[in-house]
Amino acid sequence: MQKGDIAKLKLLLAGISARMTKNRDYFIRAVCTFTSGKKKFDAELSLDGQNWALRFQGSTSPTDAAAFCAFFASEAEKFDESVLVYTERSAVVTLSATARGVQMKQAEREASDEEKANAANPLLDSGRQYLIRVDQAAALLREIGILTADGKLKNDMIRKYNQIDHYVELVAPMFEQDDSDEIVLLDCACGKSYLSFVMNYYLHEVLHRRCRVIGVDIKEHVIDESRAMAKRLGYHNMSFQCADLRVYQPPKNVTAVISLHACDIATDLALATALRARAKYIACVPCCHKELLDQYTMPGLEPLTRHGVFKARFNDVLTDSMRALKLEAEGYKVSVVEYFSPLDTPKNLLIRAVRTGRENRRAKADYEAVRRTLGTTSELDRRCMDMENEFFVTDEDLIP
Repeated sequence: MQKGDIAKLKLLLAGISARMTKNRDYFIRAVCTFTSGKKKFDAELSLDGQNWALRFQGSTSPTDAAAFCAFFASEAEKFDESVLVYTERSAVVTLSATARGVQMKQAEREASDEEKANAANPLLDSGRQYLIRVDQAAALLREIGILTADGKLKNDMIRKYNQIDHYVELVAPMFEQDDSDEIVLLDCACGKSYLSFVMNYYLHEVLHRRCRVIGVDIKEHVIDESRAMAKRLGYHNMSFQCADLRVYQPPKNVTAVISLHACDIATDLALATALRARAKYIACVPCCHKELLDQYTMPGLEPLTRHGVFKARFNDVLTDSMRALKLEAEGYKVSVVEYFSPLDTPKNLLIRAVRTGRENRRAKADYEAVRRTLGTTSELDRRCMDMENEFFVTDEDLIP
């Protein structure tokens, strides 16, 4: 190579080195092919946890981003042609150095013909633009049971697939407008974490945003399963913690808190965690409602709840409407929508909230008035009262 090409190669490799360091959570592999005449020599870079390893000419040695790129530059000067293919979860970068010069190109991973064929299903909505596409998210959808082992869409999972994709569609505007350097997503009472995995895919592969996803659940076995799934998928930017949300301390700079079908007070614990973290966004789909059923009274309207089924249905509406009002009282702009047909599932309300940073005295007064009338105290009320009573010692307090 000429001196100008060597300088260009080193400059491009410096960019790849910086990218490897910044995007190590999304790294898949890097493969080098060196050609001299008819002979080819391969090298491969892999990442195991925090450790980079380079395999070349029958031996494997530890390395790092800068050393790997220096290795490629050094070897490229010895061969007729050298090609580096660097692969991340959503992109492939190809760097080539030949007698004709140095070139680099980047491309998104294209679905194969087989993946496109497997995605075709007459029961899907042909007029809908799916955000989590079957032909591109095959590995993810196979892992969470939407696809068969050979990549075909399971007919009995089409409804579930549509629900997941529609949830993403409803929360997408919050993330599309976000300007954070990195989106930190916290899934409270994550269970098997299917929603965590889907949102992780959407944020990084569809929106092309740096993101970190944390799942929290009190059940150790589902956390173990989620960790294993993340490892199989190569989702290194995901972590899972076994913890009780009553005492869990969320990380700093949480962008969003999500929760899907957290049972009874677990939804309140998820909302309280979002308030504690001062999350920018909240997207919560409640599940069953039990806590207020034996608490609430409706002065003057008692005959309407004489039948148990009506009392339970009133309880569902009261619980979720009070949650929405409480979020407004805490300074959020709130919207509530049916995210899917009630014919498919009765647990289909999505509470969306965006933090305004402004006090809402009217909502606070309305909330307290309603709570006194109904005679209720929820787990969310108790969590918020605990937060008001917390005492924090700052560095300034320790200055004599």
